[in-house]
Parts: sequence; C-alpha cells; structure tokens
Amino acid sequence: MTDDQADGRRLKPGHWLLIGIVVLLIAAAVTIIVRRGDADPTVAGPTPSAVSSASATPRPDCSPEITATWADAAKFKYGFVYRSRCDQVVRELRFRVAALDPSGQGVAGSEETATGGVLFPDSELAVAGALHLRRDQKVGSLKVQVISFGVYPPEDFSAWAHTEVVDPTRGEPDELGRYDVTGTVTAEPSSAQVCVAEFVLVMRDRTDKVIYADSDLIVGQTLLKPKFSVGPLPGLDFAKTKIYAPQTPRTVRPPSSGVSCNGS
Repeated sequence: MTDDQADGRRLKPGHWLLIGIVVLLIAAAVTIIVRRGDADPTVAGPTPSAVSSASATPRPDCSPEITATWADAAKFKYGFVYRSRCDQVVRELRFRVAALDPSGQGVAGSEETATGGVLFPDSELAVAGALHLRRDQKVGSLKVQVISFGVYPPEDFSAWAHTEVVDPTRGEPDELGRYDVTGTVTAEPSSAQVCVAEFVLVMRDRTDKVIYADSDLIVGQTLLKPKFSVGPLPGLDFAKTKIYAPQTPRTVRPPSSGVSCNGS
C-alpha cells in the first residue's frame, strides 16, 4: 500500500467532528426518552422558607395597633408603642418606619425596617431605634406601618414566661442633669425560661405624649436588668415612665405547646 492509499483511508479531523456530533445527538435523544418515560422534567425554583400553617394567612384584625410614636432629629432617635388587638399571639413582626418633616412629607433616607417582639393577647410592647438623618433635616413626626406578622394560638406558648419590668427608678442626676433609669424584671411563671432580647424605655409628659425613647440590648449579658442614661426632659412626668421587655425565641423550632422560648 502506497502512502497515498494510507492517507485516503485515514480519518481526517473533519470526520472526527461529525462523528462526535452524531454521538452527542444520540445520547441526548436517549436521555429525553428516558426522562419522558417517567415524567416530564420541570425546572425547580428556589426553595421557599418554611412557613407555619398558623402564620401563612394571618388574620387582618390581629395587626397590632400603633398607639404612640415619637421622633427627635436632634437626638437621632425614634420610638413607638404597639398593642395587641386580638386573642392570638402575634410574632415575626416587621414594621416600616419613616420620619416625616413638619409638613408631613417623608424625610429622604429615613425609612427603615424595625422588628418587634412576641406580642401576647391584651398586651403592649415598644420599639426604639436610631434615625439616620443629616443634621440639616427636620423631623415633625414618625410614620409606622405594620408590614408583616404571624399569628399563633396562645396554647403554642404555654411554656413561655410573661415578662414585665416593674418599679422604674430614677437615680440622682449628675452635674449635667443626666440620671440612670432602672427597673426590676419579673416573669410569670418565675420558673419559665426568659428570652428578653432588649429593654425599651418610653417616657411621657403630663399630657401622656411620648417625649423620649431608647433601647438597651441585653443579648449576651448575664444580668437581666435594664439601665438607661437619660438627660433632662422638660415636662417629664416620671410616673408615666415604662420599660418594656420584648422577647424573641432562641430557637428555630416553631412554637408549640410545652416548648419554652429557647426550645427546651
């Protein structure tokens, strides 16, 4: 056999490419036949977060009532009080908070999302946070909207403690007029686990208008006692001072009867 005859029988690169394409087409056809023999393939989207059946369709009448708001541009702080309106436990609360200028228009850049604690029937809680403003921006009021929440039967929280801060106390003022505000935390039943995430201080004037609010994070602390440093507040009626102790679960387990706030 001459060299020319050998070259004629040897497959050229173009032939190998055609053979490869044919093999791929056959393999794809076999795959489609096998898949369709079982069921038509579907494209799976992102797996949604688990949502309990209790909170999947929350009752509109259980959306908490915002009973008082406060905002101060000079202090860069805001606060509001919210109250239960139904016979169920409300949790997973999220609020949209926005500062309004004296004319009632939204202040640019002030909108944020705040979260709430576990709200038991016939109870109220509060939120306090920081306003993100420029020094030249003016604030006339605060707008708060409930944007999401879950509703659960009270029996799912049978092992939870109901916390309260009693006996708010005002310390002696320093040379600048600042003083500490503290209180005593109680829990009912006293043997239950307590999952307080923060304390929220709300102070009012003689007309019951909120004139100051602040938060005291306690996560990671071993001493369950609120303490706030407060400056002079003209018109303050200290007898109306209240410290809230909102709780949040310390477990990813959904609430159920007999399970405490930390999952035990």
